[in-house]
Amino acid sequence: MPTLSIGKVRYVWKGTWSATASYDILDRVQDSDGFIYESIKAVPAGTVLTNENYWIKLSVQGPRGDKGETGNDGPKGDPGEAPTAILYTEQNNLTDAQRAQARTNIGWATAFTASFATAISSWVTASFNSLVEAYLTPILKQLCLDNGATQAEIDALENESDS
Repeated sequence: MPTLSIGKVRYVWKGTWSATASYDILDRVQDSDGFIYESIKAVPAGTVLTNENYWIKLSVQGPRGDKGETGNDGPKGDPGEAPTAILYTEQNNLTDAQRAQARTNIGWATAFTASFATAISSWVTASFNSLVEAYLTPILKQLCLDNGATQAEIDALENESDS
């Protein structure tokens, strides 16, 4: 009895279309938008899906439907409680141990030593010493003069203290 070859009789799913692949008749592919195409004859690699000599579009996009109605609001959730570790409550009655622990926690001693004490020392060196000298020197000169010192003796004492 003679055999008759009729080829493919149903489609073969090939997945997402690739420009580098070739396809046989009845191969089905999907484009990046989700539309399905079927080859109507052997397709050389690189043949775009919009080429109607090789492809037929099997799915189409319909018109956009109406927007549905907004659903009901859900039940109100439990407000819960914040953990006490993050709550702030003003306290003026801390014990000495609590104050010490708080200072340790925020690095108070280190910060004070590193910045505030250095700033005070710089200020004393730069400003306070000159202010004290500017204030006290005229008073001391006047006291010396009132107690019988000469201007030459006072000038000599000033030169000694500067050296």
